[in-house]
Amino acid sequence: MKQFKSYSGMATVCAMLTFASCGNDIELTNDAPVKGEYKVTFTASQESNVTRTAVDGANVVWQEGDAITVFDGAGVACPFELAKGVGTTLGEFQGTITVTEPKSYCAVYPAVENATIDSDYGISGLSLPVEQVATPNGFDPQAAIMTARNDNADRISSTSEDLSLGEFKHVCAFVKVTTTEEYDKITFTAKGGEDIAGGFTVTLDENGISTVTPAADASTTVSLVPASGETTIAAGTYLIAVLPGTLAEGFTMSCSKDDVEHSRIIAMMRSYNGAVGETVFARHNVVNMGTVNSTNWTNRTQEYVDLGLSVKWATCNVGATTSEGYGYYFAWGETNPKENYSWETYKWCNGTYNSQTKYNTKKNYGIIDNKTILDASDDAAHMNWGGAWRMPTRAEIEELININTNNCTWEWTSQNNENGYKVTSLKDGYTDKSIFLPAAGERQGTRTVNTRSYGNYWSVSLLEGEPYLAWYGCFTSNIYRSQSYRYYGFSVRPVLP
Repeated sequence: MKQFKSYSGMATVCAMLTFASCGNDIELTNDAPVKGEYKVTFTASQESNVTRTAVDGANVVWQEGDAITVFDGAGVACPFELAKGVGTTLGEFQGTITVTEPKSYCAVYPAVENATIDSDYGISGLSLPVEQVATPNGFDPQAAIMTARNDNADRISSTSEDLSLGEFKHVCAFVKVTTTEEYDKITFTAKGGEDIAGGFTVTLDENGISTVTPAADASTTVSLVPASGETTIAAGTYLIAVLPGTLAEGFTMSCSKDDVEHSRIIAMMRSYNGAVGETVFARHNVVNMGTVNSTNWTNRTQEYVDLGLSVKWATCNVGATTSEGYGYYFAWGETNPKENYSWETYKWCNGTYNSQTKYNTKKNYGIIDNKTILDASDDAAHMNWGGAWRMPTRAEIEELININTNNCTWEWTSQNNENGYKVTSLKDGYTDKSIFLPAAGERQGTRTVNTRSYGNYWSVSLLEGEPYLAWYGCFTSNIYRSQSYRYYGFSVRPVLP
């Protein structure tokens, strides 16, 4: 365990952040401005070259409000704010730091207000943005998370000393994509449910290289969104930062946009399975998804209707091509249809209702993770249609079926010889808008039952008190929401936020 001994001094830190390619790092130097206090110089050279895809001409420059966090030898987080160098690659950062004997320093870019460090160089309180601002020929500076460590400096003996902070090293891996037209959103999803963004902890070894441990609230998906003041992401080359690791079941990427009539979402999708070598995402490296095109990417164009509610509803079920088509049946939290729907074949248990392996809030029913909403990687709407498509929440289903509201009328009817409900909006300005929900029945075991008389539509919401059940919307002669065994095969009708 590291022992800390400290005294105080003032420091000014100058920092260089240049990205000729996705592997260059910060260079830091500083001078104490007050005579009689220790003059300390922090330096950090570029990380040694590793296999990566270059991003030609990409320079990340310092901006107003930029800051870094330096952990002094006592483990105190010291903020250093940009004092000079806005709009350039060379900046001066000022702040107060503690100098110790032995001298031990770690630093993080960007600054993190509530980050902490333990005596084994574990830095917690960090977060990789789940939504990252699209930056042409580069990546969101807030996603350029880097760390540095040095604990081998000589003992201070005068008022003028140099301390090496070592190399600043990238924490994240990167995904590269090139587009030839504009999009509203670009989304990357780990198919196996691995955490690739959100909160995490890093532990730095003696070389400053980090080992990443995702937090409980980490995300299985990460997206690029337009910059502030922009409505779309222009054609160009972009990088998405992801937490390093192996994506055992592969990943998907989708580039989506609303059409000019605001009635359908056009998405280009590309997917890899777990057998592809690119499923290993190493720190500091780039996985190149190439250029979005009709040869290697799949076009997923899906229509929606705005009923004036909190979300927009798709016009057909996942797996269907018409509004009256039944589409696929999914067990809750699974993203592909199958032949047999039972506890024995259910993905998220060990064969019984009380052996849940994911999405569980009580010890009597398996492994507790306290997840109550499906991850994007387990959402059949998102994984099949990409973009911002997802399954509705319990509240959004209740909003549609009028529980405690008066939002829509429900008319039992037939459309192209298929029974179901026509749902028409009662909201001002939307009364000409409607969707059709077919009575597709359900799958139990190897049978399809109750077609033409029942409609069952999953939500993303778990029944927390009995976590072997999940919420769904159901209709027969009545319209209501209820809960059902998670292994049942129900329909999925996607929504858009």
